[in-house]
Amino acid sequence: MTGIEHRWSERKPINMEVEIFYTPMGMVPGRTRDVSLEGMFVETGGVHLPRHARLEVTFRTAGHQGPCEHRVPAYVVHGNERGVGLMLDHIEPRGFRALRYVLNAA
Repeated sequence: MTGIEHRWSERKPINMEVEIFYTPMGMVPGRTRDVSLEGMFVETGGVHLPRHARLEVTFRTAGHQGPCEHRVPAYVVHGNERGVGLMLDHIEPRGFRALRYVLNAA
């Protein structure tokens, strides 16, 4: 057994462009496969990110005055050749509302 994930909300299949900033590598482009209020699986195009790596995920939503960028701290829970499962860490209210908006729109 590889570990247990504790999810309080359902993950929804959402295909959204994101960028992962991991200090040793810089910016890694990705695309979400599924998203919840606590985490997401991001396809990274074969880029390996180590388990427990602390990083930042950036995503965009449509705002009244154009696109809004949101940066959310996260860490790697698991990974495979396709991508990484991320758990969001101490998300701020603005980012939480944006994530909830994305989930409700799906």
